[in-house]
Amino acid sequence: MSSILDSLNSQIFTGQLHTKFSIHLQGMDPLTVELVEVNERNTPRTEAFSLLFRGPASPRLNQQIHDLEHAKLGRFPLFLTAVAGDSESITYEAVFHRLRKDP
Repeated sequence: MSSILDSLNSQIFTGQLHTKFSIHLQGMDPLTVELVEVNERNTPRTEAFSLLFRGPASPRLNQQIHDLEHAKLGRFPLFLTAVAGDSESITYEAVFHRLRKDP
């Protein structure tokens, strides 16, 4: 079973650096975060990269799958973990690690 995430790679996200994503939260207004960094860690056999999003200090999102939406990429689920924060913002990370498909 494939999903939209199968078609998204680090180059696609790099093209969306410093753009806004909405995180849809149950019973609340969407939370806006900015994609601030894309880090590639690819190997010949694996496609591995991480995304860093910066959002407001409150509310702090739980570590779980969240429903994100972007003007160009559409809507998709993504597992986010808070990795840094201060009184003004929280940084969330999403990690992709998958085997490369044979051509």
